[in-house]
Amino acid sequence: MLEIMNAAQIIEEIQRLPEEERGKVVDFVRHQPNAETIAAMEEPIDDLPRFSSVDALFEELNS
Repeated sequence: MLEIMNAAQIIEEIQRLPEEERGKVVDFVRHQPNAETIAAMEEPIDDLPRFSSVDALFEELNS
C-alpha cells in the first residue's frame, strides 16, 4: 500500500535517515534538472549553427 506524503512529511523522513543516506538524497536532488534546464533541453536545435572545430567556433565568437 502506498501512502501519499506531502513535502513536509518527506523532509521529516529524510531528517531521520543516517547521515550517509541523507547525503545520497542531497546528491540526488542536486542533480535534478530545474525548469530552465528542461526548457533548454526541449528547444529545437535543427537550425543552430554547426562548427567543424573548436577553432572555427572561437573564430565565429570573436567576430
